[in-house]
Amino acid sequence: MERKRTKGRQKIAIARIKKDSDCFATFSKRRLGLFRKASDVSAQCNADVAVVVYSPTGKPFSFFHPTMESVVSRIENPNPKTSDSSRLFEAYTRTRVMQLNQMIEKLDGELQAEVEREKKLENETKKKNRTVSFWEEEEAVGKFDEEQVKNVTNLLENLKARLRVREDELKRGASSSSSSFLLH
Repeated sequence: MERKRTKGRQKIAIARIKKDSDCFATFSKRRLGLFRKASDVSAQCNADVAVVVYSPTGKPFSFFHPTMESVVSRIENPNPKTSDSSRLFEAYTRTRVMQLNQMIEKLDGELQAEVEREKKLENETKKKNRTVSFWEEEEAVGKFDEEQVKNVTNLLENLKARLRVREDELKRGASSSSSSFLLH
């Protein structure tokens, strides 16, 4: 059994990144991962979530669920006596987000199915485009019926006879440009 050639996913030491370009790239990747995790927590636990992150250049990035206003109002007033309209709006927002997440999951499933279908079609196309002679394909020869075997045998005998004629012509010094044996 062969060993892996790559190191795979490695744990890195958490330390300050000195090179600015590496720092920006790492921030971008980690920010997206952080937002993805926050989205997962809000979807799985029906939790209100707020994440605010400032980039190394000072630019703010944020993620709120269900809305910034509802999360900030809960921070300002942990025991709110919200109005019916704001509760309805939050309920609508949560429902709409759930519907959109379900649509994303459905479309992602369809996308994966299409990717698999494309791979299958590519493989079938490659198989059809292969130029393998029937005698190189053991399975194909094994499926011949008696009539097909006789036809192929006759074709091979005719070819063998034409090749002998051509061989005799070449031995006698006949022109090599004669290709009449191929047309019979």
